[in-house]
Amino acid sequence: MRPELEPDQWAQCIRCNSVLESYAAFTPNAWLAIILTAFISLFFANIYPVATLYVQGQGQAATFFDAVSVVWKEGYQEVAIVTFAAGFLLPVFQLSLLFSVMLPLSLGRLPAYFEWSIKMIDHLKPWCMVPVFLVGILVSVVKLAGLASLVAGVGLFATACAAIFITSTGRLDAHRLRLMALDLGVPAQLPTLPKPPSPAQIKQVWALLLAAVILYIPANLLPIMKITSVGGTSAHTILGGVIELFQMGSWDIALVVLVASVLVPVFKLVALSVLLVLTQYGAMRGLRRRTQIYRVVEFIGQWSMLDVFVVILLSALGQFGALLRIEPGSGAVAFGAVVILTMLAALSFDPRLAWRRAGYRRQVSSPFNI
Repeated sequence: MRPELEPDQWAQCIRCNSVLESYAAFTPNAWLAIILTAFISLFFANIYPVATLYVQGQGQAATFFDAVSVVWKEGYQEVAIVTFAAGFLLPVFQLSLLFSVMLPLSLGRLPAYFEWSIKMIDHLKPWCMVPVFLVGILVSVVKLAGLASLVAGVGLFATACAAIFITSTGRLDAHRLRLMALDLGVPAQLPTLPKPPSPAQIKQVWALLLAAVILYIPANLLPIMKITSVGGTSAHTILGGVIELFQMGSWDIALVVLVASVLVPVFKLVALSVLLVLTQYGAMRGLRRRTQIYRVVEFIGQWSMLDVFVVILLSALGQFGALLRIEPGSGAVAFGAVVILTMLAALSFDPRLAWRRAGYRRQVSSPFNI
């Protein structure tokens, strides 16, 4: 029996403490307004420059599309494709799906292809990285502030608005949308549990993690960015960029980059490895804590993309011929691959498998089991 929630109430699993449902204060009409505002903000964020860099009287403005184009022309098509998809294409697709679901619901009708749409919204959510791109802009501004004069553009403020509204739509998952339809009296399928996890998933996650570990080595050893100026050419690794920010006095931004680009990838690799080992052996202790750790790993996955966004934006702004030229390095490709592989590994792992295997071991080890 599904309880009727009051304001400030939520339903919680008594076994793993996961929130099953919370009181919904927003109506479909309110969500429509948020989605349309996100669309408008994202439109202005991409047609206006995020910043303009001035070097000896020359100005270089850069939009999101300029950054993607520069990286493509430099020969790093993989990075350009991933950046375009995560920063524009997939967010637009996700907002379009949310709009196509919310508009009929606001009219009291069940949308066409409702089940397919809400499942696709869940699949797209981790790959929409507009908030990460916003932080990447801020890091780029700090890095370039010491080299030349930098003026923030309309695109920066529009990106900030888009990031806020897109983040707010993250609350709309398949489970909540089904419940919203039922609360409105629209005939929809009751929320159902996903298919039971398969032990074969463990091998898949191990393969993704192993590939990420292998690529993590060149991602840190190879330069992620090269800067050419009248003073010569310098190559920067991920850790080198963090040290440079500390030397510039921007310790707060350096700390953000250190956490997002160094500590988070290592934490994901170690945490997922430990979770896999404990799941394989059917460990019964700390199941609730392990589930919470997995939720953290899943949540922070996309933030490792920060350094990749910083590199493409700096490459777009730093195009002044012999005076200044900033180019992406091969380390950016390896690091981008590490981020994608660790995200796929986290999404492929199902924490319910740990509970199932622990339950099976408990049954086998019971003295009353015949």
